[in-house]
Amino acid sequence: MEHTITTPLAGAGQAAPARAPYKPLFFAALLLLAALAGLCGWLAAERQAALARTGSLDQQSARLEARLEELEALTVRQEEALAQAEERLAQAQTELDAAQDAIALLEEYSYAAPDGTVPEYTQLYPGFYAPDWQGEAVAGGKVCCLTFDDGPSANTDRVLDILDRYGVKATFFVVGSGSVSAASQERMRKIVAAGHSIGMHSWSHDYKKIYGSVEAFLEEFNQLYQWIHEVTGVYPQVYRFPGGSINGYDRGVYQEIIAEMARRGFSYYDWNASAQDATVQPRPAGDIAADCLKGVGKDLAVVLAHDSAARGTTVDALPAVIEGYQAAGYTFSPLHPGVEQVTFGYPKPR
Repeated sequence: MEHTITTPLAGAGQAAPARAPYKPLFFAALLLLAALAGLCGWLAAERQAALARTGSLDQQSARLEARLEELEALTVRQEEALAQAEERLAQAQTELDAAQDAIALLEEYSYAAPDGTVPEYTQLYPGFYAPDWQGEAVAGGKVCCLTFDDGPSANTDRVLDILDRYGVKATFFVVGSGSVSAASQERMRKIVAAGHSIGMHSWSHDYKKIYGSVEAFLEEFNQLYQWIHEVTGVYPQVYRFPGGSINGYDRGVYQEIIAEMARRGFSYYDWNASAQDATVQPRPAGDIAADCLKGVGKDLAVVLAHDSAARGTTVDALPAVIEGYQAAGYTFSPLHPGVEQVTFGYPKPR
């Protein structure tokens, strides 16, 4: 006998099977995890981007710093170039000023007349021209030039002995009329043989005669020039005006004399320290030495003294003068065309 099993249908008087309960927290957690994962990914991406930007900023900063250093170096070079340009400009201005001063001086002391004609005295004494000079220039730097005027005399011998003892060279501006004796000629030769400079100080030392005209001055100095060569075998290159280049006798002619003597190649020297020994009565040696040493402090001291017969106290003062300059760190030089000229200042022509 067959049995048929039948399954009850829902809703036919019996309850349906129970469903699994709904779990919203689970899905919320999943969503939260998904959101957190996305956030972490975004943060990681942002971090990488930030790191990339930081690296880029560091590189930019390094490039900017390098550029800044280049600009600073360029600025330094430009400042140095500007300083050099300013220095060259200042030097050029100095040279221009010197050139303009030289032009003005030449115009002031020119021997040519305004119409260009040259005085006849320029044709006098064609053998009266200074020989060429070659040697080292002396422009100062604690240099003392001792000079002795109005000799030679017996005092010249004493001066030469003292100079030899100290190993010092000096300059002797001789007067022609006082050098004609055999003894004086021998002293002139001793001056030259010892390595001192011998210079011209006129033939007569007569101010009125010397400064009577340019022609008179040239006659006096040409005569002495030729005489010195005859006695010593050398031609002098330097000279000193009796009484200095500006005095009460030569105001009307000194400009022409300077221009003409310069044209002939001669250099003249005044002084910036003096023994003050051209006095009627001899001065004490101590006073003379003190006055001579007033040149200490000058880069180039040209000291005027005299070795004529009446100047025995000047010779007595000479050792103290030499030692004083030596103690102050000076060296000694004779005068020659390579020594910077020391001259008096001239008043402007009225």
